[in-house]
Amino acid sequence: MRPPHRSRLLMLGTLLLPVTLALLALLLPGLNPEVELFGLHAGLVGTVAVLAVVLSLLIGQVGARQRNVQVTLLSLAFASLTLVYGVHGLAAPELGMDGMSDMAMASSYDNPMMPVAAQLGALLTATWLWLSSLASDTPALRRLARLRGSLSVLWLLVLTALMALLFVPGMAHRLVPDGVWSSTLLVLTTLLCGVAGRQYWQSWRYSRFPVQLAIVYASGWLGGAQLIIALAPAWTVAWWLYHVMLVGVTAAVVVGLLSQQRGPQLPLGTVVRGLWNNDPDDLLAAGLSVSVQQLVLATERHDPYTAGHSYRVALQALRLARVVGCGPEALRAITQGGVLHDLGKLNVAYEVLNSPARLTPEQWAQIQQHPLYGYERCRQLGYLPEELGIIRSHHERWDGTGYPDRLAGDAIPLLARILSVADVYDALTSQRAYRQPWSHQQANQHLQEEAGRMFDPALVDLWLQLPPLDLGTTSLPDWALPTSTPGPFQVAPI
Repeated sequence: MRPPHRSRLLMLGTLLLPVTLALLALLLPGLNPEVELFGLHAGLVGTVAVLAVVLSLLIGQVGARQRNVQVTLLSLAFASLTLVYGVHGLAAPELGMDGMSDMAMASSYDNPMMPVAAQLGALLTATWLWLSSLASDTPALRRLARLRGSLSVLWLLVLTALMALLFVPGMAHRLVPDGVWSSTLLVLTTLLCGVAGRQYWQSWRYSRFPVQLAIVYASGWLGGAQLIIALAPAWTVAWWLYHVMLVGVTAAVVVGLLSQQRGPQLPLGTVVRGLWNNDPDDLLAAGLSVSVQQLVLATERHDPYTAGHSYRVALQALRLARVVGCGPEALRAITQGGVLHDLGKLNVAYEVLNSPARLTPEQWAQIQQHPLYGYERCRQLGYLPEELGIIRSHHERWDGTGYPDRLAGDAIPLLARILSVADVYDALTSQRAYRQPWSHQQANQHLQEEAGRMFDPALVDLWLQLPPLDLGTTSLPDWALPTSTPGPFQVAPI
């Protein structure tokens, strides 16, 4: 995987390349000749409209099924692109639609209606894109959520009415705004695209879904395209680059969805829901591939008393990590490392894990090897160093008496220290073969007593400020519970 700064540079370069080429063509007239290819223009605009309607329908179906207003807003962004650029194509001189002769004249340099219509369409798309990137608990989205059932129909009616105005003879000229308003449209569109792109970038840094990165590119190219259309004369090379970027806006998201289907085999609904990662439960549901889920299931079948333990520990660790202020990459690592932290128990005898009697020194030595077993298995599977550090070091103690490496203090990776608190809390409050579960108060008292010895005291202080996790509202997903009778699980040697 590329380091974060290299990913940012690559993304920035890809976003700026077409805009840079267009500006270069505008500065050097010899590189910016007129190329009047009416058929190609109709094809490009038609491609944008077709791809946008496909995306709108796919994403809209998910939004309706999940009753998620953010998904619905993302669908409306592409619906806006469909109608506006569909009319843009009908207005082109190569089609000559009756009643739209005013717009057909927009191909000449002295009539700005066509580029302004394009700017208006991009502004509508950018507005919905920005709204879709907001957290679901913002006042604006709460109000829109109340209209969720009828929002799509209402917006399509409004769009249709606006587009129908352009068929009225003479209306196109009357709707042409002045240069100040055109510049205002450009600034607003670019700003909204930038804010939306940044939010989706933050989401991608956590879950690494291809479709999230695709929306970042789509946002950037949509904003850049508006800069070009505001500056470039019709039919010039720079003007053509604008249309190519519009195709890129929709094609990027289509490619992102297809890439997602070739990667972790997650349903489209899970992929789309993962675009917004404001809730720890959603972070886990959207961030775990089927292969990771199967590894967790294998571990918990091998040790029935830990059913749901890995999921709960990851969920609790996420809560603490967010209070600590961990960034998206760290949250992603603690999700993956958290659910796999006990994977090494597959190499520990079933009878040892579930013995109600006191363990012998030999059995205890076997238990102490499970972080190394899990570390080695995940290292071979290609997990990142941050995730491997959690798996290897979650049983280290602040005072240096833990295992397997006897690390102490800040030498223990921060994410492993965070997971250690969540791991012990869940172990204490869960049913085990050798004891009954402790209460929330008893478990917290134990954590407080062990602060400075077993745990990082600063992390314990933050943990004690968290309210208890309500498992009544945070139900375990189907994959987090064993689906067959627990028993000894055979594993291949590492």
